Amino acid sequence: MRCVQARAEARVGLLGNPSDLYGGRGLGFSVEDLGVVVRLSSAASLELPEPIFEACWSLFEPLAAQRSPELSTVPHALDFESNVPFQSGLSGSSALLIAALRAWGEWYDVELSAAEQAELALRTEVEVLGLRAGPLDRLVQAFGGLVAMNFADPFGPQAVRPLDEELLPPLLVAWHGQPGESSGDVHEPVFARWQAGDVEVRSTMEQIALNADAGSTALEARDLPSFRACIDRNFDLRAGVFPIQPADADLIGLGRGLGAAAKFPGSGGSVLFVARDEAHLVELEAACDAAGHRYLRPCVGQRHA
Repeated sequence: MRCVQARAEARVGLLGNPSDLYGGRGLGFSVEDLGVVVRLSSAASLELPEPIFEACWSLFEPLAAQRSPELSTVPHALDFESNVPFQSGLSGSSALLIAALRAWGEWYDVELSAAEQAELALRTEVEVLGLRAGPLDRLVQAFGGLVAMNFADPFGPQAVRPLDEELLPPLLVAWHGQPGESSGDVHEPVFARWQAGDVEVRSTMEQIALNADAGSTALEARDLPSFRACIDRNFDLRAGVFPIQPADADLIGLGRGLGAAAKFPGSGGSVLFVARDEAHLVELEAACDAAGHRYLRPCVGQRHA
């Protein structure tokens, strides 16, 4: 029996989220420690266990039929496993899509570039499932590693620029275990305001994009204080237009109370802390332990492109 396996990782949005929905800029990295594995095996007929895979298949199938005429003669069953905390703002759902696309590409001998994977994943969520989402998560997961992104032409040849992961300061991702709202629900009302020309939302998204530019410059210059200030500013700008859930606010407050820079790596459910040094990181871990929060020191994932 034939078997194919593919993996995609969770992601951390370092800076710029959620300006990716609005043509902004951003920084992010894939997380080696958390991810999704999709497995395909021979079957009598197509077996897809979740609607999200059915939605993605509806876009992949016609593409693959063009590039691989034998598509219909090799059905498969799909199963998966994930260790990404549920609705933690670490992009477990788009990891499922990227992993599935990688597996399908191997199964049907259809080569998909990282940009194509990211675009198909985003189209699945926006066009097929009707969710409000942006390209940041999918680009980070498809390209892997630490990347700077320009969302003006998110799937174009100049959209993604890899950076050296050694530039990153000490980081901690913590989550409180209370599932956050789905990212689509979080983004929808703010996107509606933006479409209506809301001055506050439009100004905030531009400031978030500019802040990502400043943070990227600071990171590459190894200016940690300025980078940490950009991390805090990203959250503060976001909080001006998005409601912040109490559990998320408490976790942000825990880190900031100990002098860490703090922001959401996604849409809520987890928080990214940027520490000054190793001793500060240990102090943050102890505080998370005392409060009953889970956490990890994220390792940057493999670069794919």
